[in-house]
Amino acid sequence: ILISGTLTAPDLVIKGWIAGFLGLFLACIGRDQLQFFPRFTFGFPELDSGIEVVPVLIGAFGIPQIIEVLRAKSQMPRAKKLQRIIPEIGTVIRNIPAITRSALIGVGIGAVPGIGEDIAGWVSYGTAKNTSKHPETFGKGELKGVIASETANNACVGGAMIPLLNLGIPGSPPAAMLLGALMLHGVTPGPMITFEHPNFILEVAAILLLASMAMWVTGMILAKQVVKVLNIPTPLFMPIIGVLCILGSYSLGLNIFNLYLMLPVGIICYFLTNMGYPIAPLVIGVILGPMADENLRRALMVSQGSFMPVFTRPVSLILFIIICWTIISQFGWYKRGLEKIKTSLFSKQGGTNT
Repeated sequence: ILISGTLTAPDLVIKGWIAGFLGLFLACIGRDQLQFFPRFTFGFPELDSGIEVVPVLIGAFGIPQIIEVLRAKSQMPRAKKLQRIIPEIGTVIRNIPAITRSALIGVGIGAVPGIGEDIAGWVSYGTAKNTSKHPETFGKGELKGVIASETANNACVGGAMIPLLNLGIPGSPPAAMLLGALMLHGVTPGPMITFEHPNFILEVAAILLLASMAMWVTGMILAKQVVKVLNIPTPLFMPIIGVLCILGSYSLGLNIFNLYLMLPVGIICYFLTNMGYPIAPLVIGVILGPMADENLRRALMVSQGSFMPVFTRPVSLILFIIICWTIISQFGWYKRGLEKIKTSLFSKQGGTNT
């Protein structure tokens, strides 16, 4: 959550962290996982089971876009006839750093169970926008924005296979379905998979490569047709999107309360976006919050309330160091210290060369 807030914050990193902790707060609503005490339910029985992720996702990403487009009263750009679908080699070479960065973000987020491809795309897009010299071009057809979101979206699929094959933990809903299918065929993912099925991981890698090629061919065939969606007038297109958002929230358990949840979340996220707060850390906090809450409390029960296992176990200690470095690296004195060290090293190197 801290890393996501650092990558996606447009100006102040603290805004990304605040958004992430707001998501953690929303994740704490409902009865706790171990002792079933109600928390922040305010007497609403619909909140006993916690906050549903799908209405939050739709409200956080869909509603602000609808409000912004309708408020601007601007027409969507007319789709031009595509003359070239396959990009030029020079364009690909110039954007190799952006492709590599987005792929790493997608794989890293995909390896975390429960987040999914949508969040990877938004985090990668926000990172590309914040690191760009011309962030004002994003949202207007900027090529680097398209590369960032789509590369991370695709790379997240492969990243979700890492915990699935090595630990038996699905990183996404499709990976969970794949886990069930593998077990039906006698393949149990986990640490022993390389011994029980030595060639299986290579076969999965080959299948992912073939799937990418098939998706590329499908994109080449459908690209010219799909782009015609941009020709739909904005006053007609946005209400359709709004209806789809409502249907998507209501279809989750056919619960009208999901609509009451989606609309306030959407309005709040709209104002947060206008104030420069990133939305991706908030959603990640909502998704990972229940898992973090349950496992933290279970670990404290095992350690009898002691936090010492965090500093005595290698994995938890490494993660703790990464978190501390993520926070410290954003302070001005840390950056100034790095600049002084670099300056002194370069000056010594220059003196040695002379």
